[in-house]
Amino acid sequence: MTAQVQPYKKFKMPFNYVQVLIAAFGAIVTSIFVYFVSETAGASMFFSGGLFPHLTIQEIAGFIFPTFVILGFLTFLIGRASPRFCKVAQWLGVAIAVISMINPILFAQDLASGIGLAVIHLVVGASWYLAVNYSNKKYNDEAARNAEALARA
Repeated sequence: MTAQVQPYKKFKMPFNYVQVLIAAFGAIVTSIFVYFVSETAGASMFFSGGLFPHLTIQEIAGFIFPTFVILGFLTFLIGRASPRFCKVAQWLGVAIAVISMINPILFAQDLASGIGLAVIHLVVGASWYLAVNYSNKKYNDEAARNAEALARA
């Protein structure tokens, strides 16, 4: 009786999804810190256009957390099929955050509010870049080597 070894299918896990949740939490905490620093510097956090007339802590968390969870999960799923997508998603998220910085600057009632919300956009963009980083390449390559060695034995 001989044991048959099934052909190895390379395990693809582009990144650990928990790092998306950690990055979302970090982005929320850092953004709330920026919010309080902005208010201390005299920002009213009132805006003449856009989604809200006055920015609050609940809106900061309400915009950041669902976005990270949903888009991070979609990036995780697509990244399993094509790990190169993670790099595209990283830069796409940063580009969206940087381009959308113009909105708070244009619609803010005062300059401090616009700068504060623009910094929050930068924090979220940086957190997104770190969250969907293709960080498991080393682990995936090691798993592939171990499976090949096991198949040869």
